[in-house]
Amino acid sequence: MNYEDLRIYQLAKKLREELQQELAKIPHYWRIREVDQAVRSSCSATSNIVEGHGRRFHPRDFCRFLVIAMASSDETQDHLIALQIRHYLSKEKSDYFIKKFRTLSIQILNFINCLRKRYRL
Repeated sequence: MNYEDLRIYQLAKKLREELQQELAKIPHYWRIREVDQAVRSSCSATSNIVEGHGRRFHPRDFCRFLVIAMASSDETQDHLIALQIRHYLSKEKSDYFIKKFRTLSIQILNFINCLRKRYRL
């Protein structure tokens, strides 16, 4: 199985791309710290899923990277809230992305729990 076959990777990648497209609509978005941080944390979620998969023969390492991916997804939600409060992102868009990243976090946690159960970690 390749990392691209993982549903959590597919969702993380889709969300990263959607979020980047939406944030690119903000005028001078590269100057806004929360935009940069939201992009970085969404990229980090995807990257840590990939890196963890690369360590799949060491289940503890795999789980550790998945925990980091989940934390990055949670961090992205916080940046989205900040962007909405500062009126860079509409409440509707912010709520949409927060809901999707919460779903991602839950799916990552479920996958971690499956690995822990399977390998008795």
